Amino acid sequence: MSRPSRPGWLPLVGTDLPSRISLSPKAEADLEDVWIYTAERWSSHQADRYIESLAATFDMLLAMPLIARERKELSQPVRLHPTGSHLILYSIEGRDLLIIRILGGRQDWQVLLEALDP
Repeated sequence: MSRPSRPGWLPLVGTDLPSRISLSPKAEADLEDVWIYTAERWSSHQADRYIESLAATFDMLLAMPLIARERKELSQPVRLHPTGSHLILYSIEGRDLLIIRILGGRQDWQVLLEALDP
């Protein structure tokens, strides 16, 4: 079986890997909104657990940044990774894995994706 020859197919290695996680101001606000919604709907304990699971997903994305394909058809090329009832929008910016947004299942993703602005 032949491998695709498109640029970027090969995994990032060594010094090419992002080494830290950064959150955009909108992603930080999204996390706060997720915590508040979850705490009001269920409990603060559940909200803490869900935020911890999102943080674990961020760590996994840092270890495997190419797990999601880059969506170049969007106004700003991003990678989309589903987790729980959310979609994590991220990009690789030099040494940073930049978390751009954390979108909930009830949000209008199309409108938000069309207006990407980290």
